[in-house]
Amino acid sequence: MRAISTCVFALLFVIGFFTACAPNSTIQHPSLTSTEVSTPFPSSESAAPEITPIVEGPEPSYKVAAFYYPWYGNPGTDSQWLHWAQNNHVPPDDIASDYFPKLGAYSSNDPAVVAQHMKWLRQAGIGVIISSWWGQGSKEDQVIPLLLKTAEGYGIKVAFHIEPYNGRTPESLVSDIKYIYENYGSSPAFFRSTATSRYSPSDQQKGIFFVWSIQDQGIKDFSYWQKALDEIHALPESGLVIANSLETGWVADSHFDGLYNYATLHMEEAGFDWARSLPPDSLYVPSVIPGFSAKRVGYAENTYVPREDGSTFDTQWTSALNTGVEPALVTITSFNEWHEGSMIEPPQFRASDGNGYTYTDFGTLPPEGYLTLTHSWIDKYLAMTWPSTYRVRIRVTTTSDWTTLNVLSGGAWIRPERISTSASTTTAGIEAGDRLLLTQSLADANAGKEVEMIWDVRLIKLVASQDLILQIERGNIGKTEVTIYNYMGSTPIEVKTFDWDKVTNGRNSFQIPIPSGPLINSSP
Repeated sequence: MRAISTCVFALLFVIGFFTACAPNSTIQHPSLTSTEVSTPFPSSESAAPEITPIVEGPEPSYKVAAFYYPWYGNPGTDSQWLHWAQNNHVPPDDIASDYFPKLGAYSSNDPAVVAQHMKWLRQAGIGVIISSWWGQGSKEDQVIPLLLKTAEGYGIKVAFHIEPYNGRTPESLVSDIKYIYENYGSSPAFFRSTATSRYSPSDQQKGIFFVWSIQDQGIKDFSYWQKALDEIHALPESGLVIANSLETGWVADSHFDGLYNYATLHMEEAGFDWARSLPPDSLYVPSVIPGFSAKRVGYAENTYVPREDGSTFDTQWTSALNTGVEPALVTITSFNEWHEGSMIEPPQFRASDGNGYTYTDFGTLPPEGYLTLTHSWIDKYLAMTWPSTYRVRIRVTTTSDWTTLNVLSGGAWIRPERISTSASTTTAGIEAGDRLLLTQSLADANAGKEVEMIWDVRLIKLVASQDLILQIERGNIGKTEVTIYNYMGSTPIEVKTFDWDKVTNGRNSFQIPIPSGPLINSSP
């Protein structure tokens, strides 16, 4: 179970993985009781039947995955209730969810349940599950053989969501990935990808691993995971490691291959604009939710996101696919996170907990409505084309204490890559997803000192007959100069230089039109 709340950039309560006001949301799993930890599941391998699935219809897409939770248990299969009883609920009718599963308070170790899950996943067109995994020998680890064996029969693949179990470190992450390869890598259902990144450039088949809460225990050092990730990339099978963060410093300094958001609760605050800040050769892995409802497990009221008869899901998909950045994989949060009410697994409508509470339904959608809606969005996603990109170089110098540069209209930029900055610069980065920010100390600005930064970006959505409108803003001191270069060839070619040294109201804004033609063509 995960808990979410938001601030200016969306962040969490309880043990958040970001500090307050870091980008996006943080979600937390509850601690298991000592009884839960000490009682293992029965062997999934021995319990798994021979699978003879019905796999009619089109193949599932391996460009779409759903986060999957194999942590549920009941007395009939596991000798105890697991997860359904969180927050003092008393199963089987009274469970820790605002919704009630069509399959009842099931066990993740029940072969019939897992087979039905795979059938529903196949019905939705989802080709990959990302299974919550709490370390070597954990209950969630012990269910993996059953998941792999059943998934194989349905053409579904299994990836791993490595959670912040007690004692997780960079060193244990390396050990975990070696363990996963050794124990599960031979299964035909083990998910591998030919995607590449700057740290894993080979197109060999490699596993993909998601790491939740990379800032657990208050870690703020962007380079914290670097040694471990370099070791993982150097393994014979290599690997793609995706971090739950919206801060691109984890890509640049820790060498994660990409980022995922898991859940964006308040689109007006965060949305998916973070995709445009990802550096070149890193993977954009957006996560979309159908809604979020965790009242019966005690989450804060501001974590509630209504489903709106499927329109929330539509809005999330539309935003995730409208950034101009092609996703390496679209992830759905979730298939079956019942505590947080983010699941697309079919519920039972009008069920009662026996204490006066009637479980929530999907409004005008039927119980399997999100399976159908997911399949529709997968079809749209796979049919999409992505905009052409045009590489340009941007040189910004200023004698002010601060200056920014952003696109107002006529296009957008993605994939920024910082080439150089002056030594005395205090900030040279991306602000609000698409705004370049350059600062120096007020003392240096008052002394007339000049600082510089150079960025390469990819422009999208340019139209040859329209101007690209850029905007400079700066403090009241000094001036800012910007030079734009076409960089589609082997060397940058200057297109336009402009400067701004006037003082106006507010943020001293100055707009500059640049003809798009010289940026689209190989020479001005």
